[in-house]
Amino acid sequence: MGQTHEAAGQMISPDERALAALTHLSGLAGYILPLGGILVPIVIWMVKSDNPVISNIAKQAVLLNVVVFVIGVALLGLFLTVILIPAAFIGWLALGLIAIVLPIVGAIKANDGVYYRYPVIGMGPQ
Repeated sequence: MGQTHEAAGQMISPDERALAALTHLSGLAGYILPLGGILVPIVIWMVKSDNPVISNIAKQAVLLNVVVFVIGVALLGLFLTVILIPAAFIGWLALGLIAIVLPIVGAIKANDGVYYRYPVIGMGPQ
C-alpha cells in the first residue's frame, strides 16, 4: 500500500550525485533570489540537457515551483472570500512545507544514489 516515489531500479552514478543533489536544492533558490527557484533549475536543465537524470531532476524542480506558485495564487482567492481566511493560511502553511521538504528529501536521496521522483508531479528519467 505504501507507494514509493523512487523510480524503480534507477540509481544515480557516483559522479552525478553531488550535481543531482544540488539540482534538487536549486529549486529553493527562489527564497534567496527573485525567480531563482525557476531560473536556476532551467539553467541546469539547459546546460545538462544531454544527461537524462540531471535534466529530469531540473524539470521536476521547475514544475514544483510553478505548481506551488499557481496553488498559492489560488489560495489567495480563498483568502479574499474572508470566511475562508483560515483555510487559506492552512493551505499556505502546508504548501510552504511541501515546497521546502520535497527538494531536501530529493537531495538526500540523490546523495545516496537514488533517483527521487516528487509525488504527483515527478517524472522518471528517460
